[in-house]
Amino acid sequence: MKPLSPDTTPDAQRKHYELMGRLSPEQKLSMAFALTDTMRQLVLSDLRHRFPEANDEEIRRRFIARVLPRETVIRAYGFDPKEEGFQFHEEGQSVRKDLLNNAEGVG
Repeated sequence: MKPLSPDTTPDAQRKHYELMGRLSPEQKLSMAFALTDTMRQLVLSDLRHRFPEANDEEIRRRFIARVLPRETVIRAYGFDPKEEGFQFHEEGQSVRKDLLNNAEGVG
């Protein structure tokens, strides 16, 4: 069994899988939606903290750049986050990893 995290013991991981296995599909889906909403709020809070002068449209564009791959942003939204100087999501990199990397620079 592959560890969930370096700080998760095998016993804790087994318990996690056991508890998750008891949930109905509806409960699992509800948890997934809640986690997605929490991640969205976390990213938005980070952007508002970093760019307090930004208006809602700039925050929206920065959010899009943060959570979608650059090529998708260009194709779907018609702007290049790199050209605008926005931090952007690298293809293949998770948003969680982006957030953790950004948190190291906050202080």
